[in-house]
Order: sequence, then structure tokens, then C-alpha cells
Amino acid sequence: MTSLGERIVFVGAGNMATQLALALSNKGCRVLQVYSRTIDSAQQLAGRVGNNTLYTNRIADIVTDADLYIFSLSDNALPDVIEQMQPNDALWVHTAGSMPMDVFAAKCARYGVLYPMQTVNKDRVIDWSDVPVFVEASNETDTQYLVQLSQRLSKNVSRSNSQQRQSLHLAAVFACNFTNHMYAIAEKLLHEQGLEFDVMKYLIRETEHKAESISPIDGQTGPAVRNDVNVMNKHLALLGNTPEGELYRLISKNIMQYKPKQ
Repeated sequence: MTSLGERIVFVGAGNMATQLALALSNKGCRVLQVYSRTIDSAQQLAGRVGNNTLYTNRIADIVTDADLYIFSLSDNALPDVIEQMQPNDALWVHTAGSMPMDVFAAKCARYGVLYPMQTVNKDRVIDWSDVPVFVEASNETDTQYLVQLSQRLSKNVSRSNSQQRQSLHLAAVFACNFTNHMYAIAEKLLHEQGLEFDVMKYLIRETEHKAESISPIDGQTGPAVRNDVNVMNKHLALLGNTPEGELYRLISKNIMQYKPKQ
């Protein structure tokens, strides 16, 4: 293996690939090439990285002499793209939380995972310094390599196996994706009454701060944890026979089940 991440190929040009490619390039790694299913996406990311980075939308044209191949694709696309890749002696890793490491096993000898547990968008600047990054590899040498590479980006790097990572990803969906959807519902309810979502932002910040200092179970407030049926019935009357009403019922019931024993 040459110096850390000196020659990297990104297989994928979406949100995570974009943020990782830019971050690693800024840390002195050489992004040799970008592949994407669409040539415009590949060209756009290669252009942002600069340094004469190559780009292609043909798997057959992916160079075979890089040190590291980072696959940042949807779970549905990943196995098919791996199958079409030309074998080589490099280290192949993916960035998915829910895919096992051995998705590469039939195609290459050296493989692993580099999973940053962070929500990302192409055009939003990410401070990587504290982002939790979880790595594993098919041998100890490559595991150490991925740890050192990740430490270029973050102080918060850990080893985790595929089962642990799947649980991390599931927890992240609840903590991030589902929570954001709750924000979307709140915004819709407010807009229906001519109110702006900005009124929620102080409450959101306080909820986040509280979750950082005490257990979320101990910090739970609201009518469900108090079993305040009168308030809950008023909310349900406002929601009516809607998917949001059913969601309110299910979540309230689940909150009651999590209530600490007195």
C-alpha cells in the first residue's frame, strides 16, 4: 500500500461520495477518477475535486491501478456494480450502513467498509472533525489503514462489525430521518395556520441539548408520557382521519411503553 489514500477512485457521485471526495482531497489524498451512472454527475464531482480528476459513466472504463476504491451507491445498485467491476489488487470499501462487508467477497481479496454516520447533502459544507466514522476490513492491515485514513477527517473513528453497523444505521434512521420527517409534519401543520416553522427552532435546539446530557427516555415530555388523554384527544380531533392522526396514535402508544417505571 502506498501513502494513505494517495490514489482513490470514487464509484458513485451522490451526496456521500461528493462530501468524502472533497474532504479527502482537501486532506492530501489523490482522487484519481469518479464514476457515476450519469456522465453529468461524474463530471460535476470531478470538476469540484479538480486536479485533473478523470470521470466516466462506463464501468468498463474505471481505471484498475488505484490504491482504494470507495463505493458510495444505493444498496440496490451496489451488488450489480461490484459484479461488473474488473478485479484488481486494491482495497474496495463501501460507505453503507446497512450492507455487510462481505458483499465484496466473491470479487476481490481485500475489502471493507468506511461508514460515516452523518446526514449529508452535496452542497452543504460538513465539519468532519467530530463525525463518527466506523470501519472494518477483511484483514488487520487494511483495518488499520482505514482507521488512519478516517483519522485524517475525524477524531471520532471506531471499529465496528457488520451487525453493529446495521444497528447503528437503524438507530440513525430513527434519530435523523424519522425525526426530520416529524419536522416536515410540524411545518405543514404550521403553514396551514399561516405560521412559520421558525417558531419551532428554539424548541428543537433545546430538545437536542437535552438529549446530549440525559437519556432520551428520562427526558421525554408531552401528553403521552403523562397519559394526558384530554390533550391527546384534542390533538387527534385536529388531525382527523389522516395518516398523521394514525402516526400520532402509534407514537403516543409507543411513548407510553417506554415510560420509566416509577
